[in-house]
Amino acid sequence: MLMALSLLKGVGPAALRKVARISKFLDLSIDTIAEQVPAIAKSLNATPYAWTAALEIANLQLDLVEAHCARVLSPMDNDYPSLLAATKDDPFLIYVKGALSSRPERSIAIIGTREPTAHGQKTATRIAHFCADQGWSVVSGLAIGCDGIAHRATIDAGGHTVAVLAHGLQMVAPTRHQRLADSILESGGALVSQFRFGLNVQAQQYVQRDRVQAGLAQGVVMIQSDVKGGSLHASRAALEYKRWLAIPYPTSADRDRNEPKVQANLLIVEGAQEAKALLLRCTPSDLERVLVLRSREDYSSLAGIMVPENFN
Repeated sequence: MLMALSLLKGVGPAALRKVARISKFLDLSIDTIAEQVPAIAKSLNATPYAWTAALEIANLQLDLVEAHCARVLSPMDNDYPSLLAATKDDPFLIYVKGALSSRPERSIAIIGTREPTAHGQKTATRIAHFCADQGWSVVSGLAIGCDGIAHRATIDAGGHTVAVLAHGLQMVAPTRHQRLADSILESGGALVSQFRFGLNVQAQQYVQRDRVQAGLAQGVVMIQSDVKGGSLHASRAALEYKRWLAIPYPTSADRDRNEPKVQANLLIVEGAQEAKALLLRCTPSDLERVLVLRSREDYSSLAGIMVPENFN
């Protein structure tokens, strides 16, 4: 029912939440539900046979879910990630293949540029190993560079990792990470997407994917990024969700070479408050939740982070 409703034009997570709050909505007709949720009524009135078509597509989706050994979760399910539900703009439906962490509240996102420096590669590996050793699940986006390094390092350390994808679970992008995706599942981790089966990669979906990464974690570690990097989407979302953002300090070698991929790190660590807030699109008070990792000794600060203030 919820999947079919989500397929109606103009019906998003807010409308689905209204439906979920209707007592015994599964026993009601679509017309009765539409009377209580204007977005659904508008969609049904605009397109003849919209509901019939949505039900047909939903049934096909469920067949694909079963064929791919996946499942669909909504906030009505007990195993829907509680940290994600606490963001309040979470996708109402997520597709999951594999196993989510048994302690999803102990999750950290490790993200960064697709072109890390040698030091960035080492840092991503070390932090992922540290998180795995502490029993934390590592969330990332399966992208080339820092994401892939974080997933692989977590697996190598015997930890749990979740890859959030920007497309349906019928594929893996980039294709060179198909084996890594298989390894994530084989090691007891999960592939997660808010996008239904059949949807391919589209540019705008990466921003949504990045927000889900932040939503699934208590905080985000941004290994390296330039000032226009895609990693900033998840970093900004973390602060927006009242969670923490950790920034490794660049090495003197990377600073001396004026490496483009560490410029966001430098600005966040050394820039003026106004410049930091502008880059991260946050308030000055949000910057209090930015942590600077200057050495491996600072990693211990990640393990003791409090649960987000909006999480219950």
